[in-house]
Amino acid sequence: MQETQSYSRYFRNPGVLKRGVLIALLIISSLYAHAYTADQGEAPVEETRQASKRDTLDAPVYYQARERSWIDLQKQQVYLIGGAEVRYKDITLQADSIVFDWQNSEVRACGRTDSTGQLRGMPVFTQGGVAYKAKTISYNFRSRKGKISDIVTEQGEGYLISQTVKRLADETFFGQHNKYTTCKQEHPHFYISAGRVKVVPDKAVYTGPANLVIGDVRTPLVVPFGIFPLMDKRRSGIIVPEYGERSDLGFYLRNGGYYLGLSDRWDVALTGDLYSKGSWVANVASRFVRRYRYHGSLNLTYARLRTFRVEQNRFEANPQFNVRLNLSQDSRARPHSNFSASIAFGTSQFNQLLGDVRSTYLNNTYQSSISYRKTVPETPFHFTISAAHQQSTLNRQVSVQLPVLNIGMAQVYPFRRKVSAGRLRWYEKIGITYTGDARHQLAAADTLLLQGQPLKRSLAGMQHSLPISTSVHVLRYIQVTPSVNFREVWTLQRIERRWDTEGQRLVSDTVQKFFSGREYSLAVGSSTRLYGTMQFKRGKVRAMRHVLTPSVSYSFRPDFGAPRYGYYYDVVVDSTGRQQRFSYFDGAVYSGPAAGAFHGLNFSLANVLEMKVASMRDTASGIRKVKVLDALNVSGNYNFAADSFQWGNVNVGGRTTLMDRIGIQFSSVLDPYVRDSTGRRRDQLLIATGRGWLRWTSATVGINATLQSGKGSTARSMPESLLLSGDRYQDLNIPWNVSLGYNLLLRQGFTSDGRDTTLITQALSISGGFSLTQRWKVSGSTSFDFVQKKFPTAMVEIYRDLHCWEMSLQWIPFGLRQSYNFTLRVKAPVLQDVRLRKTSDWYSF
Repeated sequence: MQETQSYSRYFRNPGVLKRGVLIALLIISSLYAHAYTADQGEAPVEETRQASKRDTLDAPVYYQARERSWIDLQKQQVYLIGGAEVRYKDITLQADSIVFDWQNSEVRACGRTDSTGQLRGMPVFTQGGVAYKAKTISYNFRSRKGKISDIVTEQGEGYLISQTVKRLADETFFGQHNKYTTCKQEHPHFYISAGRVKVVPDKAVYTGPANLVIGDVRTPLVVPFGIFPLMDKRRSGIIVPEYGERSDLGFYLRNGGYYLGLSDRWDVALTGDLYSKGSWVANVASRFVRRYRYHGSLNLTYARLRTFRVEQNRFEANPQFNVRLNLSQDSRARPHSNFSASIAFGTSQFNQLLGDVRSTYLNNTYQSSISYRKTVPETPFHFTISAAHQQSTLNRQVSVQLPVLNIGMAQVYPFRRKVSAGRLRWYEKIGITYTGDARHQLAAADTLLLQGQPLKRSLAGMQHSLPISTSVHVLRYIQVTPSVNFREVWTLQRIERRWDTEGQRLVSDTVQKFFSGREYSLAVGSSTRLYGTMQFKRGKVRAMRHVLTPSVSYSFRPDFGAPRYGYYYDVVVDSTGRQQRFSYFDGAVYSGPAAGAFHGLNFSLANVLEMKVASMRDTASGIRKVKVLDALNVSGNYNFAADSFQWGNVNVGGRTTLMDRIGIQFSSVLDPYVRDSTGRRRDQLLIATGRGWLRWTSATVGINATLQSGKGSTARSMPESLLLSGDRYQDLNIPWNVSLGYNLLLRQGFTSDGRDTTLITQALSISGGFSLTQRWKVSGSTSFDFVQKKFPTAMVEIYRDLHCWEMSLQWIPFGLRQSYNFTLRVKAPVLQDVRLRKTSDWYSF
């Protein structure tokens, strides 16, 4: 690369070259700043302003050639061959070959044909960040005649190929014989052919009558005009609707409307659906965001469906609505507080009638939550104010919690020294935590929610929880953890039941009265860890280690159902005078103190089994650790205060992993007591009858496996990945993955004739996919019910990457909501409406 000042060593008169280079650059810039039209390959150009007569440069000029460059003084020409480039200010001209002919006042730039017949190094002119590519560029600055052939410009996400262009001073240009495409191939797979085109930079491409051409074959798709936006920012515009047919509502135009790009912070889409049988849907969708502050979305939908009632032989209006709001505060907005909202509610039939086939049609609940959390700096306190809503579309019941207040205190150590020195004393480890929770809630049917009656049956209450615990070590290896738990419950209503002698029925009354209850429990637990190892001198297994973690705890809780506490009462429940105990907190927001004393032992034993095996993969130590059992846990309890059934059930559970791919989980519940001929438990240990120690009541087994091709497997093109074997092709390299899930549930039952039976529930789920090539992908999922011996449903998805196009097929062949969705479309969003879509919703089956 050389500057203009160094040209003197090549010329006797450096001013000649300076004028030549300056004129050449002005030529290229002038070429795009002047108008011209094609007339047998060349036409006069009308100048829009006077050319400068200065022969001096106001900025450095750089030029270079990768292969060679020389100057012909006799012909007064400069040759730049092989990767030629000239730069002046923001103007750059690149080509394989550039020739300056200052004797004839011409500049020429062109490419070069290589040994394969391909044209390489075509001229590229760049100014102001906009690039123009052409086959040849030539210009005569005396006659003001110029010619550009086969110019290619990048416009937003697409490319414009024009035979001739006319460019104005404001960089707007007009083209003739144009092709607009988003395909990056030199010979595009498709394009929109238009005779005349106007391009307004950073705004849009406007065309006259245009025709879609695919594979050089003209299609019957013709439009009178076309507009292709080029703006990087949001822009308002029309949303083209989809068309199709739905058996229950008729032909439709769906998801059409208008998009409002109001600003970079928020936008609104107004869309709707029209059906030939009189139904319509209106939707408002908005997104809003403020950087480092918040982001969210709002979606409002109202529909008025006209459905035909066969039994009544008439159409019936069925209004539906749905509201969804999501709002999240950025964590950087306020470091010590956070606000979030997720609101979803609507009519009970909305998801079934208008929900998406693959996502919402199975949803039978609406859930909403709004919360604000605040942490008080430099204190252990925090609080949360929230509201929640649950709505079931099956039984049409609505539950609302408003407001909900939660106050919490992180664990503090009140007896710990402010400046610690040495080891902590036992009382310095005493920690206290507090949690307070208050809420008001109501529940009613969705049709009665806005009426006054549900509000009168609303409930309110508060709960306080204060756990105190510490931890000490005994005999160095045993950790002892004593704790005290205190809980207090407040309620503004309590339920009182009484026997109505006249009506011979049990009557419940809700009394609006403040009522409180308290309970406490004491516990002390201990645990340790034992290790057992075994070394092997021979074989692949070098060592095994068994880790046991036994734990025993004693807990005590008084019987708060005793009359002295006043939380429970006995009521006659039938005409025979039979009494039953009830709690004043039945139906309250928070459960009251528990009835029945407990002071007993809880015990558990956790096991982990590992081994070391020789491995060629680890070149450092040659040893690899393998877990034989990730966990094997056994737990149970014994209640000293119970007058019967003092032993609790024994729970056994564990998990392991095979070959780092297959996960196995299992659990079982074992009962130490016998059952009588009616299937009821009797207060008699099984071992006393000579029939063993325990009997199982239920068991579960879950197996999950994920299998996939090797990391080195990549999809290749079809000829590379297929080898001929006999008269058939074999695929040697197909990336694939399969996920399997098997669940088995066994429960011990009892038949009416007194025989034991085992109830079995088992199911297998399969999902996976594979890539035939880099462009073909197939995936699917299904499940099989072994009890009913059938496949409930299945889904198959096929995807084909067509370079600048893509094809997808989603198919539910059987089961619930049979449907298919086939789409063939252009990838680029600017041409998102160029697509072919065929769907068959579940309504049509």
